[in-house]
Amino acid sequence: MKKILSSQRGFGLIQVLGALIIVTISLSGLFISAYFARHKAIENYHYRVALLKATQKLEEIKYNHRNKLSSVVLNDVYGGTFIMDDEDGDKVVATIHPPQKSTFTDPTVANYIAYDVIEIKVTWKDGPARYLRNSLNKTKTLVLREDYFYRTDVVIP
Repeated sequence: MKKILSSQRGFGLIQVLGALIIVTISLSGLFISAYFARHKAIENYHYRVALLKATQKLEEIKYNHRNKLSSVVLNDVYGGTFIMDDEDGDKVVATIHPPQKSTFTDPTVANYIAYDVIEIKVTWKDGPARYLRNSLNKTKTLVLREDYFYRTDVVIP
């Protein structure tokens, strides 16, 4: 009986080391997932800010064009930069590009009708280079589009 007990010496130490390894792996997994969840929340916040700024520019164009029955004029709408986030002292700066305009006609839809497609593009980087993976800090782009239909005096062939 004494032989059986003496052969199990150190077995408790091995169990404690095994449990410590399991707890360490699970805690590191928990912290990494919390880090990525926080980063995703910040990324979604920046996306919403970019979407609101692009919508604001489209609303400015719509307001300036509200009484016109012709092609959209973009003379008074400019691009620029703005600060999306300044929470940790690290500014996240976004660029809103000047609006792009394309004019189309579709005779299968209706004659005497044309439409302008206005696109607003916003680009930004989510944060500093200290993120775990550089792939988290790629340049993000949002493009918002709106169509403006108007009547023309020319029959579209």
